[in-house]
Amino acid sequence: MTYVSAVCPHCKKELQIPDNAESIVCMYCAQPINVKELLHPKQETGQNYQRLMDEAESLLTDDIFICTEEFKNIRSSTYSSAFQKYESMISPALKAYCMAATEGDDAAGYFAGILFDRFQKQIKAIGIKKESDARLFEYRYMIVAFTIPAIVARKTPQAEALADSFLKIWNTHYPKNPLGKSNYESISSGFRKKLCYITTAVCRSLQRDDNCYELNAFRSFRDDWYAKTPEGKAKISEYYLFAPMIVRAIERSNNRQDVYRDIWLRYLKPCLRKLEEGRLQECAKSYEAMVLDLEQKWLN
Repeated sequence: MTYVSAVCPHCKKELQIPDNAESIVCMYCAQPINVKELLHPKQETGQNYQRLMDEAESLLTDDIFICTEEFKNIRSSTYSSAFQKYESMISPALKAYCMAATEGDDAAGYFAGILFDRFQKQIKAIGIKKESDARLFEYRYMIVAFTIPAIVARKTPQAEALADSFLKIWNTHYPKNPLGKSNYESISSGFRKKLCYITTAVCRSLQRDDNCYELNAFRSFRDDWYAKTPEGKAKISEYYLFAPMIVRAIERSNNRQDVYRDIWLRYLKPCLRKLEEGRLQECAKSYEAMVLDLEQKWLN
């Protein structure tokens, strides 16, 4: 017979209890004791949920929500190290949240609200009051490149629900600056391969190959001219983040062929004509307008 030490729940004195016993009487206070409940107590689900959620919130440091230089306009050579740093900052809070979320149905919405409020605090602190403020883009960029990928990197249903809930809150609050679900792998791949996501998808829908005249013209425009302009570098980084989400959303639609044809006729064909005529600045403005329109339509 094996004995284990335990404290009487009535008189608080230490006892030696047979681990196979179902019930005993305390030798000090003569009160009955349920051995199973004493050795394997059931914690109230509500109390455990709130404790873990409070812990998750307490682990959210200000650094997670401040858009510093290393989280702006990232490049392929810096993204990996910057993401690892950000993930290490937010990971403890996400771990506690995921544990809490297994015991509370409203966990995702509740914690997403906390994350959004913390971002809002920083956004207001630097004086951003309108959606048209260019500085809001820096926070969109940070959230899509770091926050959402760090959340989904946990690869749990609770984490996926948190990402979805956060995006729903953000897109409701900022309908002109919507966000989409992203992950580290797709962003990193986009930087490495320098993909033309939207133009490639449109050209494929038109039965063009990856080495077609149209794609090569846009690639040349991007690499030889646009990337060398101050605003072009930032816009290309934005494109690598948001374009894959736009294409994924279009691919899920029932009329994607019609959508791609409309993009070709409305945006890309006129843009290509401007390229051929040497009107590079006008082409850039048209392309930027296309990306903005597609973000607002397909990320919401």
